[in-house]
Amino acid sequence: MQPSCTSRRAFTLIELLVVIAVVALLVSLLLPALAGARRAARATKCLAQIHQLGLAQALYALDHRERLVDAGLAHGGSGEPNLSWPVALQQYTDAPIALRSPGDDSPSWAVEQGGSFDGLTLAGYLDAFEAARGTLRPGQVFTGLRPLARWSSYGLNNYLTPSKAPPRELTGGISFDRLATIPRPSGTVQWLMMTYGRDGPHSVSFSRSDHVHAEDWAQLGEQAAPALAVREVQTYAHAGRPAAADAAANYAFLDGHAATAKFSSLWQSETRNSFDPRAVP
Repeated sequence: MQPSCTSRRAFTLIELLVVIAVVALLVSLLLPALAGARRAARATKCLAQIHQLGLAQALYALDHRERLVDAGLAHGGSGEPNLSWPVALQQYTDAPIALRSPGDDSPSWAVEQGGSFDGLTLAGYLDAFEAARGTLRPGQVFTGLRPLARWSSYGLNNYLTPSKAPPRELTGGISFDRLATIPRPSGTVQWLMMTYGRDGPHSVSFSRSDHVHAEDWAQLGEQAAPALAVREVQTYAHAGRPAAADAAANYAFLDGHAATAKFSSLWQSETRNSFDPRAVP
């Protein structure tokens, strides 16, 4: 009896090319979906982080007669970070406060944190401050050994800060630094995402600050507000284009809730917005 032999047919070149083309097509279809899933995951994690800030603020207010936390940095990283909100709120969270949004690739971060700015991190500044505390005269401000790099993806609506609020003539003489002075906490933004510093020289300065100046966004009229705000806020952190009204980012409100919102839903005009507590949301 002749032994049986099994013949094996190899792929032809055309069949191999067809398989490669099918695989390439599937990859091209899946990559955008995977990229979208990664963006959504980053936005969700960022939302949880900014929500944590809102909850920490609520606990802080209970201990401080409804007072709101203050900003600690001027534009360009100068100021008193030892008095800033990350320091004030740390005891009101179970874990270290997450200060960096997952998608924040601003060049204003310190070199050691993946950025390109040769400056101190917040931790580096606080260590240097503690080392120099005993040598400071009463009232003397410690400036640090080097400029301060970006230390937070998040910042404050300056209307709600004791030290960075708009001039009193713009607020009707009211200081909005206590919860009791805010007519609509659920409609008033406290936390927002600071610009990454890629939208002009003004944004570079604000990328190393911890608050915005929302009163300035109406200077050139309603239509220009998105273009002015994007110099201070990363309004398109999670969707949309720079200076677009439909750009979306994460925000946290004074009642503790947080949301991904389009800028157009938060700012329509000087009298209709979610930043000035006197305005109608």
